[in-house]
Amino acid sequence: MLCRKRLPGRYWASLPLALAACGASAANWDVSPRVQAGYRYNDNYHLEQPGGEVEVSGGEAEVGVTFKTVDPRTNFEITPRINATYFPNEKDEDSTDYYLDAGFSDITPRRRINVPFLYSQEDVVDSELPGTTAGGDLGDPGTGDSGRFLVRNRRDFFRIAPSFEYDLSQRYRLALDAHYLQADFDNQVEGAQRDFSEFGAGAAFGFLTSQRSTLFVRALGFQYETSETTDAYGGEVEWNTQYSENSRAYIRVGAQQTKPENGPSDTNIIAGAGGSWATQRNTLFVDLTRSVGPVSAGTVVERYQLRLRVDHDVSQRFALRAGARLSQDEETQDGTYPTRKYAIGELGFEWRWLRQWSLIGSYNYRWQEYEDEPSDADSSGFLISIVYEPKRAQ
Repeated sequence: MLCRKRLPGRYWASLPLALAACGASAANWDVSPRVQAGYRYNDNYHLEQPGGEVEVSGGEAEVGVTFKTVDPRTNFEITPRINATYFPNEKDEDSTDYYLDAGFSDITPRRRINVPFLYSQEDVVDSELPGTTAGGDLGDPGTGDSGRFLVRNRRDFFRIAPSFEYDLSQRYRLALDAHYLQADFDNQVEGAQRDFSEFGAGAAFGFLTSQRSTLFVRALGFQYETSETTDAYGGEVEWNTQYSENSRAYIRVGAQQTKPENGPSDTNIIAGAGGSWATQRNTLFVDLTRSVGPVSAGTVVERYQLRLRVDHDVSQRFALRAGARLSQDEETQDGTYPTRKYAIGELGFEWRWLRQWSLIGSYNYRWQEYEDEPSDADSSGFLISIVYEPKRAQ
């Protein structure tokens, strides 16, 4: 069983900084601060059932800075940021949230090492109702949210996911990866927020079907810690291709057997397909996945999820943004967790009137339905902000 001892958030947040310090003396650093301030409104902040809506409106500010090494081979990148809200009409909803995104990579002609790291300490309104940008890269949809707000609460979360690839020859490739995530809540709330963790590892053998495409056969193993320990193992086949430096696609299919400590095993299909493409004026990201993982309601679920993002630069100064996320969660075992459906769509713009200054605006619509609740719930919200980036080059 994995250790459930809670470690202070500052310990996890310091790990990437310690790694970066090791290479600071030999690296050139680029420092890029970013300041954002604006006004936020939402007519159902907790996404509650009709009659229980909490409407908020007020100021929101975010300050962050990216430290990035400039090196053709070995790179560190660290972005600490703080987000704070102030709602004069609902002061109990004010929050100050802390985030740290970090990563280390080392690339040679035959070997690739990558170690992304994420830490957050945030209000559950943010952690349980993900936006259109939540989740990771292609095939990495993110996990953990339950969508329920019963009492005011906060979550500490971290995730680290090292990976290693090595070209055995011009045709064959070895890939190893692992990840560990842990979520801890200030208050344990039955059916809504319970501490959980996940450990997973994989080993794959790849065959290059062309200069840019690889077919992988991968073995997988997981352990989930929720209200009980659940072990899982399985395998998958994945094909991916790199069209260009900024464009790629993948297809994945497999199965895993999930075995809780106090129940029968269940066989689950895991799959995914998607791609990201970038041109001079447009970027497109689409990712459709079926995955298994823990959620903060204290159980393990199968999640069907679609993530979509589109950016279009109308001109050098004006851009349009759009995004969507649709998901459905079903408990892997017959239990008390009801089927959950969740969706969010967002439209936005960015107008850069000066090189360092821009105006951004966005509107989003959220919808959620639990099969054991009498009605679905929805909300509308918008944010308009001014952004200052003093180091922006263009």
